[in-house]
Amino acid sequence: MKKLLTIGLICVSTAVSAQEYAKVVGVQEVYSVRNVPQQHCMTVDVPVYHQQAPAGGAIGGMVDNTFGSTQGLVGAIAGGLIGSRIGGGSGKRWATAAGAVIGTQVGDRYRQNRQQQVVTYQKQQQCSMVNVQENFVSGYQVTYEYNGRLYTGHKGFRPQIGTLYPVDINIR
Repeated sequence: MKKLLTIGLICVSTAVSAQEYAKVVGVQEVYSVRNVPQQHCMTVDVPVYHQQAPAGGAIGGMVDNTFGSTQGLVGAIAGGLIGSRIGGGSGKRWATAAGAVIGTQVGDRYRQNRQQQVVTYQKQQQCSMVNVQENFVSGYQVTYEYNGRLYTGHKGFRPQIGTLYPVDINIR
């Protein structure tokens, strides 16, 4: 009886361990999308602003350092004169000082506005990184035939049509 049981188990285990194969009958690419950083460059016109030369000499440099600009000095004088015509007594001094301060600021703004004038444009290349979407093959949808029926699965590589692949058969 033990011999018969042993022979039976060997026959059953041989039948269960027999390898089955499915034939590849179709392969289709599966695409995915990914972002790829790329450098994007373009030529643009960049404004060139008016550059005013310094007032000149030691006096011009001293004036620019003290009042901000020669225009600031002229504005201070004009503002002081206008302020001195307003009020009387100690109010006249305050008006003169306020006129000089306001005149300095007006003169400096005039200079700054002249420096902000666009005199020409210069070509310049500007580059930036942009993400570009790219399609790529992420795998393959494979159709197999086994015992007259079709099955599908996913592979990370492209199998050749007609190739035989081992299959797992689970009996439940």
